[in-house]
Amino acid sequence: MNWGDWTPQENVILSIREVLQEALIPDNEIQKNVQQKLNLIQNIGDFTYYLLFIISNPNYSEEIRSLSGILLKNNIDSVHDSISQEHMLRIRQECLRLLQDPCKDIRLSISNVLVMLAKDNLATWPELVPFLMNAFDVPNEFSEIALNTLFKIFEELIRNKKSDEEIFGVTRKVFPKLNDMLSQEKCTFHHDIIRLVNQFLQDYFVVVKQSLDLGLYLRNVMKYGDSEDAEMQKQVSLTFVLYLDNREDTLLPHLHEVILYLLEKTQHKDNEIALQACEFWFTATKLTNCKELLIPYMDKLLPILLKNMKYSEYELLALKDCLGNDSNEKDQAKDIYRYQNKDSGDDECYSDDDDNFNEDVDDCYIGWTLRKCSAASLDGIAVRFREDLLPLLVPYLNEILSHQDYYIKESAILAVGAVAEGCMMGLKPYLPFLINYLITSMNDEHSVIRVITCWTLGRYVPWIINSESSQDSYFIPVMTVLLKHFVDDNKRVQRAAISAFCIFQERAQSKLIPYIDIILEGFEQGFQRFQYRSLYLLYDAIGALAQSVGNQLSKPEYINKLMPQLMHKFSQCDNFSDDNFIAVLECLSNLIPALEISFLPYSEVVYWHCLSIITDTILSTINHNENPSEYDIPDKEPMNVAHDVLYSMALGLKNHFIKYVMNSNLLCLLHSTMMEDVALIRQTAIALYGELIVLCFPYLSGTVAEYIPILIKNLDEKFEGVCNNSAWALGKLSSIMGSNIQPYISEILVPYVNILRYPNMNRPMFQTVALSFCIICYVSSDMSVPDVDFILKNCCMLIRNVRDSEEKDLAFRGLCKAVVSHPSFFKENFMYFCDAVASWNNIRLDLKENIKSILASFKEQCGEENWNVFYQQCPEPLKMRLISLYGI
Repeated sequence: MNWGDWTPQENVILSIREVLQEALIPDNEIQKNVQQKLNLIQNIGDFTYYLLFIISNPNYSEEIRSLSGILLKNNIDSVHDSISQEHMLRIRQECLRLLQDPCKDIRLSISNVLVMLAKDNLATWPELVPFLMNAFDVPNEFSEIALNTLFKIFEELIRNKKSDEEIFGVTRKVFPKLNDMLSQEKCTFHHDIIRLVNQFLQDYFVVVKQSLDLGLYLRNVMKYGDSEDAEMQKQVSLTFVLYLDNREDTLLPHLHEVILYLLEKTQHKDNEIALQACEFWFTATKLTNCKELLIPYMDKLLPILLKNMKYSEYELLALKDCLGNDSNEKDQAKDIYRYQNKDSGDDECYSDDDDNFNEDVDDCYIGWTLRKCSAASLDGIAVRFREDLLPLLVPYLNEILSHQDYYIKESAILAVGAVAEGCMMGLKPYLPFLINYLITSMNDEHSVIRVITCWTLGRYVPWIINSESSQDSYFIPVMTVLLKHFVDDNKRVQRAAISAFCIFQERAQSKLIPYIDIILEGFEQGFQRFQYRSLYLLYDAIGALAQSVGNQLSKPEYINKLMPQLMHKFSQCDNFSDDNFIAVLECLSNLIPALEISFLPYSEVVYWHCLSIITDTILSTINHNENPSEYDIPDKEPMNVAHDVLYSMALGLKNHFIKYVMNSNLLCLLHSTMMEDVALIRQTAIALYGELIVLCFPYLSGTVAEYIPILIKNLDEKFEGVCNNSAWALGKLSSIMGSNIQPYISEILVPYVNILRYPNMNRPMFQTVALSFCIICYVSSDMSVPDVDFILKNCCMLIRNVRDSEEKDLAFRGLCKAVVSHPSFFKENFMYFCDAVASWNNIRLDLKENIKSILASFKEQCGEENWNVFYQQCPEPLKMRLISLYGI
């Protein structure tokens, strides 16, 4: 190796060799000493070169050389930035030479070094990829390690989410070569090639399409479909799924062949192969032409999906400890942990973005299975086929709903639930029978039947709630049977019943009012019997009831049933980060607005707990920022929930909340949390500050100058919730302060104009900004806005979608003032203004007269002929609204 003037010192070489030799001894004490010695010798300035010297020297043992390669990777990674370009070039050249070393372990360790060297910027080492590709021409041990190195480099590119341009720079050179290799009969790397290309198809489909003849590649892949290798079968199926998911046209000529192949694989005895094949049907349901695509195959596909919806042995093994009467057994630590981490997404039994199984239909640790994918596919097919699916489906359901094997019966009930969204209208004639069947099934001796029946009842709640039959027929029986199973002997059934009941409450809304007493009795029993996971869901159910019946829940007899139990749970926790305590707080945040002043007896202790949480978290954050080595980053979720609770208290208690604000440092704490790094905390803190503006502005007025800049800074549409609340708070401030907001207007308008230039008309945040902008137009005596006509046009389109309210009233007054001040607005935007003012249902008389005057003035100014041109552009419904509201 030519390192110019560099020569190794013999004593250093001996020291390093001794350490490496000791590192091969499997003894804990020796290994501790080795680590200490390594920490010392790594400080040698040219340690990298010594390692390369050792690994390059065939006179040393293969074990020593291989270990040097491992250390070399870590060392170069740590000192990479301090290595000169000249020496880096030599290191690269030497590593390429060593990749062809006769020793396999040396080749493997050097391969990892190459991957590490290439990960930052492959463009700075243009000779690497061609060097590795040249090795493919003559299959040998070197070609194998070269291909594996290339694959690892590519996987790093995906992992590091490199840009399309960087990916294309490599794939356009390599993928055609890989495709040629794949076409060769004796290709020994076919599995690795297909797996690699699939990885890129998942993340960079368009780039791969530019790099590769996808039609030729697909034909090459199809040759390997008959492989007996399970992984190869899965990779071939995945390729078909990715082509379908990306609407790749080159799949079309082979579609019939592909579908027959996947029908066969979906029935494979290996569940993982069947699952990967089943993904094709789930993907197909997302296509608008799904029905046309699948209808020729439905007579074969439907029975396969139904059969695969039966629990597998793997799933039953995972659930074996929770199939019997376990309500008196404590929740296991693993279950508590999994429930606390349910937001990871693995808890859904199936998901099609819009709908998902309750997490207790199949516990979260089972993961995505063939059963779930089959159910999700059937759900999607039902949405696409609607009632046309029923002639095919009903005969199968009739057969398996009464099957003697209760696991097959369970899968039938699952199927009934899966098709609810798509087929509910077509199923109407069958629903009286089906709902009664499900109510009866709630008393089945097998817990799996009761669990799935809860979920399926939840899917049919819209029909149950709105059935033309009397409430005694379905509403009350379903409600009572779900409440009854709150205290089921099986905990999974408990949780499934609570979750279904939450759905029932959300749909029933005010129809629940006559039954609040009965519902609270069910909740009381839950408090007495539930353990960790069921208790969590009970808190959700309480919140759902509060949101459904509102202040009807505030009666003393209801308060006495609910609050002592809930406050007992609240008082049991002295650790703010305890998940159970956070769950109670979340429940209170949903409950308090419904209880209104009935919450007063409990408000003081809750208020000061919330303030303590916020204070402690702020102090812990300061400590961590100042001494990160001594203090951990605090958990900020409790602080976020505390803000939610305080906001709910402000909503529910109204003027009674002011005394707490005035006798505490809440306002000072909000100054800090409105600038938090965590966007969700800023969002809730600003919402609370906005509510304080409404409740007690005189108390805030002396410090408002300190808070307005914070609100302006948070007008960033990348954080939609934060931006929405900031705009709402600024709108409130403007309406209350009037002309006193003038010193801040120019600063406020900069982000407002940027946001309103290209708004999304269907997103509430943009509507809130438009309302606030128009309110500022109303209170401001002088405004200078670039492209004002364009901005006002967008405001017209946004605020027309807002329901009648005080904010809308004030915003329209501002809009009227602005358009009068800018007559040029009407030349291009007359219809937008007309459409906006026609959106009112109950408009105040003075505002109505103002709008009428503007319209009449414009009509007069433009003359009869021009007016007719403008007016004829309006759609007929709009003309009718203008005549009805304003006589224009």
